[in-house]
Amino acid sequence: MLEESASHAVASGALQFALEPVNTRSLPGLTAFSTAADFLAATAFQGDVYVCGSSVLYRYSFDGKLLQSWRTGQELPVYPLISLAVRRGIATPELWVATQGAGALIWDGQSFRQLRPQLPELRKLSALLPLNNGTMLLGTQNTGLFSTDGKQLTLLHPQLADAKVTALAGGQDALWIGTQSEGVWLLRAGAVTRFKAELPDPQVLSIWSSPASEGGPAWVGTPLGVAEFASGRFRRRLAEGIFARTLLENAGRLWIGTVDEGTVSVNVSARKPRPSVGQERQNGSEQNANALALLGGEVWAVSARSVRRLATGEDVIAAPPASLTSGHIAALQVDAQHRLWIGYFDRGVDVLPGPGQAATVHFEDDVLFCVNRIKQDPVSGNILVATANGLAVFDAGGHPRHVINSKSGLISSHVTDLLFRRTAEGGSSTVIATPAGISFLDGPSISSVYAFQGLVNNHVYTLAQTGDTLLAGTLGGVSLLKNGLVQASFTTANSGLRQNWITSSAVQGKDLYLGTYGSGVIRVDERFDVQTFREFLGRRVEISPNAMLVTSRAVYAGTAGRGLAVQRRGQERWQFIEAGLPSLNVTALAADGTFLYIGTDNGLAKVPERMLLP
Repeated sequence: MLEESASHAVASGALQFALEPVNTRSLPGLTAFSTAADFLAATAFQGDVYVCGSSVLYRYSFDGKLLQSWRTGQELPVYPLISLAVRRGIATPELWVATQGAGALIWDGQSFRQLRPQLPELRKLSALLPLNNGTMLLGTQNTGLFSTDGKQLTLLHPQLADAKVTALAGGQDALWIGTQSEGVWLLRAGAVTRFKAELPDPQVLSIWSSPASEGGPAWVGTPLGVAEFASGRFRRRLAEGIFARTLLENAGRLWIGTVDEGTVSVNVSARKPRPSVGQERQNGSEQNANALALLGGEVWAVSARSVRRLATGEDVIAAPPASLTSGHIAALQVDAQHRLWIGYFDRGVDVLPGPGQAATVHFEDDVLFCVNRIKQDPVSGNILVATANGLAVFDAGGHPRHVINSKSGLISSHVTDLLFRRTAEGGSSTVIATPAGISFLDGPSISSVYAFQGLVNNHVYTLAQTGDTLLAGTLGGVSLLKNGLVQASFTTANSGLRQNWITSSAVQGKDLYLGTYGSGVIRVDERFDVQTFREFLGRRVEISPNAMLVTSRAVYAGTAGRGLAVQRRGQERWQFIEAGLPSLNVTALAADGTFLYIGTDNGLAKVPERMLLP
């Protein structure tokens, strides 16, 4: 019903929006960790170079000096930044910043305003294109293409209402629209022409058409090469097999930025053009190219950590120093020596030192790559890092020792969660969750349980223990085990569960809190009577995998899109905290008795728990 209402509003042109000063709030005492830059776009504005990453907007001088910066969740709304454009044709030019959830941010050189559509779908932008008449075009991820003059927001064309826009180029006379899977569309004289079979791939990554010559040639980049168009007609394919992430034509050469092969260029006037490598590849220092920009009459390439002149391969703008290797955090753990272990979705592990300790250490290899969980064995002091490629074991000093995987006897090398249990001899055994079942590591022996032995579903996301009962939260419900044997299983069919997909868990006394994929948090007692909470009824709330935590003050749950959910001790209601967070997708939590550490898909923050919950 909500989707139908949104579609009707778009089709009718009744698009409400707010244009107001950016007003951000932060949590008292919150500290955001600086994340390694992930430069995505650059443009010249008011004599300086503005560069955006997903979590920071930077202002540099043309000689590479950092002049100013603004962070999401702090000075800017708590949504990732994706691209930049300069709106001209108006009295005072403006820098526009597209975001994935907050609409567009507008900078006039003095302050920010926010263009925030009323419909949430319209706030998830994917592309910007300024037109010569002062109009700004806003491409959205799933809801089509819109135009605004700052006073009105309208659907540009009825046939573009459902377009999944990925790229824009051209102008009023000939507008090129790239889509996620339906090729490229040309809007000219009120008619839409679609090209799909002509492209090397129907997924459009980039388009270049000179703004100075509307109706002139256009180039469309795809994962498998480039298609060239002339006078609105397909002409030929270029650079076949090259992942054309970004394009820019200048002085007869088409520059192509790739993901991991640096930049290549093509002489488009040649009859049989052949790609030639960029300067940085000749120097043996290949870099990715997230964007290409024409700055001061020269072609510059925007890489994750730098902005460089392609003519010389020189890095003019270098990313500032950072505390963290990456921004997409998947696991957190504070160990007994007060070191903070940070596991990343795709960049291994950082170990941040405790008081009086040495510098940060980073671990990354074929195993330590995609991290799901980090826990410290309370008996041995070993730190175990669960990854998609095995279980990495570190000693108490933080030194890597060995890897446990399917070759060692685990039911699967992909480890999703860990749980430590005391043995009768005073040692500990390890319970290991995987997408293929559960493995029990008792000293040198490993045994496993999976669906054949009664597990409700093989894909286990989370483990918890109350008394002598082990709970396994899975993709298909919950199983209770004792002594390695399944005693009972619960699903939506035979219990009060509203969602079978269990993503996380936390124990508070005799109560067990379960995070679900869609129904928020529930609480179950020893008899598995399910209690739901008012704040999660009537809305879809997804709890991130293993993003739950119990402290002496509260139960915390990391949500996908709603920030941090908090239930204070002794209270039944949940509150949602969004202010100051690097992202509303909270993916990992940890605490050390003083600070609460909040990991997101766009960075890390810490806040004194006493200030978060006075």
